[in-house]
Amino acid sequence: MKTVMVVDDVPANVDVVLGFLHESGCRVLVADSGFRGIEQLELELPDLILLDLMMPGMDGIETCLRIKARDTWKHIPIVMMTAADELSKKLAAFEAGAVDFLTKPIQPEEVLARVRTHLHIRELQAELEAMNRSLMQKNEELAEEIELRLDAEKQLETSLEQALLISNRHGEVLFATRQAQLLLDTFFSAVPKHRLPFEMHTWLTGPDNHKPFNVTNKKRGEIQIDHFALSTSRSLSLMRIEHRNGDRGPRALLALGLTAREAEVLYWITEGKTNPEIAIILDSSINTVKKHANNLFTKLGVETRTAAARAALQVLHAQ
Repeated sequence: MKTVMVVDDVPANVDVVLGFLHESGCRVLVADSGFRGIEQLELELPDLILLDLMMPGMDGIETCLRIKARDTWKHIPIVMMTAADELSKKLAAFEAGAVDFLTKPIQPEEVLARVRTHLHIRELQAELEAMNRSLMQKNEELAEEIELRLDAEKQLETSLEQALLISNRHGEVLFATRQAQLLLDTFFSAVPKHRLPFEMHTWLTGPDNHKPFNVTNKKRGEIQIDHFALSTSRSLSLMRIEHRNGDRGPRALLALGLTAREAEVLYWITEGKTNPEIAIILDSSINTVKKHANNLFTKLGVETRTAAARAALQVLHAQ
C-alpha cells in the first residue's frame, strides 16, 4: 500500500482528497501547514506529497525547498495543488523541486491519474537505482550503460516538458508528458487513448527498435523516436520524441509575439480543433484555453478564429 501525504490548510480540500485516495487503496497522512508537514516527515516518509501552493506562514514553495534540501527526503515526488494560474508561481514551484501541478477545484480522476503516474515513475527510478548499483559491482565495463540509465532517470524526474513516454510490451502508454502527447496527436491520426499508435508499436516490438524511428509529414515536419529499455523483466520501455523540424509547429508561432501556451492554442486552432478539443490535447481547462485564445486575438489584432488561423498559416507556410 502506497502512502500519500496531503499538506493543505483548508479542511474541506483535505476531506475531498482524503476520501478518494482512501477509496483507491492509498494510505493518507494529513498536515494542515508546511510546518506540520515537515514535522510529519521527521516521523514517517510518504511515497508522494500533495502540497498546497498557497498557505499562510510557510507557503508551498518554501515547504518544497526545505523538503528537497534533505538528502533523505529529496527523492519524494511533490505535486503542487493551486487555484492560481500564474506562470511565475508555477515556474517557481518547478524550480523548487515540484514534479507536477494540479489545478483547483480538484478533479478526483485527475488526482488519481497523476498520483499513480508519479508513484509508478518513482518505482521505475528505484528499480534503475538498484540495477545500476548491481551492475557497477559486477562489471566496470557496463559503466556506459549505467550512465544511460541514470540519464533516463534524470529526464523523467526533472523534465516533464520534454517529449517522453513509457509503455509496456502490449502497447499501453503508462506515462506520457504533455509534449509527447501533443506530438503523437500531431503526427498520428486516430490515436486511441493510452495506446501507442500502430506504427510505433510495430517498430517497438520489432528487431529494429534499437534504431531511431522517423515519421515525416509534409506539413508538420519530422519527428524522431528513440527507445531505451527500462526494465527487461517487466518489458517496460522509455521513448523520447524529438521534433526534428520544430519550427513548423507551435514554436514557429512564437514569432507573432505569443507565449508558448498561446502559440500551442493558435496552432490547434489552425488544425480546426474546438476549444474543448484543445483543452483535452493540452491537458488544460476550457476556460484557460478561452483565456489564451482571447489574449492571442488581442495580440494579433483580430476578432475571429478564422482571422487568427489565417495569420498563423502565413507563418507556418513560410517555413
